[in-house]
Amino acid sequence: MNPVFVDTSVLIAAEDVGRADLYAATLSWLDALWKTRSGRTGSQALCEFYDQVTTAAEPLSQGDARAAIRRYQTWNPWKTDAATLETAWAVQARHQLAFGDCLAVACAQHSGCDQMLTLHLPHGTQFGGVTMVHPQQAAVPLDAAA
Repeated sequence: MNPVFVDTSVLIAAEDVGRADLYAATLSWLDALWKTRSGRTGSQALCEFYDQVTTAAEPLSQGDARAAIRRYQTWNPWKTDAATLETAWAVQARHQLAFGDCLAVACAQHSGCDQMLTLHLPHGTQFGGVTMVHPQQAAVPLDAAA
């Protein structure tokens, strides 16, 4: 399986048992990415994850949020550098997306991913050569499910 970038929204959905269908679809994808060692994310996504889940209406404990981040650290998250910012600005200029989404796309590009799991951008659209995949709108690839 080719590497797949996972954005903040999907990381959060993997902790939200209250949305059962989305939670199950997200866990199926993440399980496949763990099994095939093809999951990727960015340091920015992990920072956003921590901030959002620990300040939510029903917050995740700081300890549980830290444990989740420690697991995702094994994916060697992409660290935003000058080249990543330039790429994000180029994506923003071309597609007029929110900067956070552009930064995620840029991180996906620099991580060698041609797909990005996301809940925020339209499924099937392509930005900067990266195809957006909503976990509920695409089955886990067969080579990853085995």
